[in-house]
Amino acid sequence: MSAFSPTNHLAKGRACIDCRCGGELPSCKRCVKGGYGLDCQYVNHRGKTGVQLLEASVTRLETRLAALQNTVNQKEAILQICVPGRGGMRQTGGESFRLVPPGFITAVHVASVPYGWWAQSKMPLEVAVLLMDYFAPYAFQFGFFLHGPRLCQLMFDHSNPSSPAPNLLNVIYLWGIHLSDDERLLAHEPFFLERAVRVDLTSQQPQYVVHNIQAEILLVAYFLRSGNPSSAIHHLNHAISLCISYGLHRQAFNDSNRPVDALDLPPPYDFIDRGERIDAFWTTFLFYKTLAVQQRALSEISVIMDETIDTPFPLEMKTYEDGSAPSNPYGVPTMKNFIDAPAADLSHGILALTAKAAALFERARIYGNEWRPILHPDGQKFETDLLNFIKSIPPLTQFVGPYTKYTWITVVTLLHVAIIHFHSSGKYEDSNRKRLNAAQQAANLIANFKESNTVQHIHPIMAPLWYTVCKTLMTGIQEQEYHGTPEDVDPVIKHLLQSLKTVVQVMEELSCNCYEMKTHLMRLYQGFHDILSLRYQSLSV
Repeated sequence: MSAFSPTNHLAKGRACIDCRCGGELPSCKRCVKGGYGLDCQYVNHRGKTGVQLLEASVTRLETRLAALQNTVNQKEAILQICVPGRGGMRQTGGESFRLVPPGFITAVHVASVPYGWWAQSKMPLEVAVLLMDYFAPYAFQFGFFLHGPRLCQLMFDHSNPSSPAPNLLNVIYLWGIHLSDDERLLAHEPFFLERAVRVDLTSQQPQYVVHNIQAEILLVAYFLRSGNPSSAIHHLNHAISLCISYGLHRQAFNDSNRPVDALDLPPPYDFIDRGERIDAFWTTFLFYKTLAVQQRALSEISVIMDETIDTPFPLEMKTYEDGSAPSNPYGVPTMKNFIDAPAADLSHGILALTAKAAALFERARIYGNEWRPILHPDGQKFETDLLNFIKSIPPLTQFVGPYTKYTWITVVTLLHVAIIHFHSSGKYEDSNRKRLNAAQQAANLIANFKESNTVQHIHPIMAPLWYTVCKTLMTGIQEQEYHGTPEDVDPVIKHLLQSLKTVVQVMEELSCNCYEMKTHLMRLYQGFHDILSLRYQSLSV
């Protein structure tokens, strides 16, 4: 009997929806014979045809694809870095550096973060991104030296099996809250400070050494900014201990120079990792040199340590990214050679320039405290080298990006204050004049800097530097009043007062968000009340 005979017809609901067929699959014979087998459809037990089920499946897949694509876009937005690097000299290119681009973060607001985020064991992604964005624009001004894109991948790319050291994450969150200027976040700053200073045992592993040094350095800057120098020194000592214990001051790639008692680190797995280790040491070095002077903790040990350093000077992060790193295969003592013949070799990069300035700053203070013509016959040579080093630094116009501009004023101010310290004992005939001239030069730096930059946050070591500049200017004003003749005094004092006003004004602007700056400003007010009030009034009239 033919399959198309009426007796083989199926009941409605079992045959295809277009004819009374025998129910053959995937297409009935009637539909195939009629030339439209592809359109043959059956209703399933739920009353839906195969095409309808297929369309529903396609819809679900498209929805899922859109969701996945949105996740990928967000991840790409987080990991996208505007410019990889700190920014460099104009002749080598480079611009401002930002860990997290502003385009993505602007969609995240404090009001939208989940309640109780501060108490969660793992920071919610949107809060972590928000806090990083508050921290990122000013990261390098507070001692950040890591490779930004790699850190972002570790923090936000959950497909990466590695993660940053827990100590470092806590410190970054602390800084993000501190810089947020939002009371809803600032209310939790004490809680995150407690977490940041607490030792996380899971972080005490060799692969986290560089991250732990970074965390300690950021805490040094935080406590300096908060007016707590004793805690800053405590964390700086910990960073120094890590550097020395793991031999980061002896990175000449010469096994014979490596300290025999140094703890082992895993070999660097690429040039970026190698560069981060070099930068970790030199960042710690410059903090130590500047704080040793400001806290009057100078020691011969520091000078002796200089002679053991063979870690090459750091390069710009872009150089590490391009597959290159500094080397010192013969173990030449890096710092000893520099002190013997200072040179502002800008090919080394911005961090190297700052470290060199810090070394000269400390050495100038030692000469100022202990200089004797017989014991230190090279004192005048050092002064000449210092002045030549200052002259070799390019002007501000050669620095691009906020980070390098702030570095410029930090470096040059360090060097001018070094001259003040060098002549602080007054052992040279014209020491007073040179001190005063250096203070005026430091004040002029601020005037030039403010013309093209809005000062928001600056390295906390600038507070004691500017305090020294102000004290020198005030001493010069008093000396002019006591020893000068009336016809000569007024023009000179007016010029000194203008320089003093420039420095105090910028200190006042920054004192609202930097307790260290406020502390030094109050010391100026208390010590020289008459000059800061009466003289300012006469100058402004």
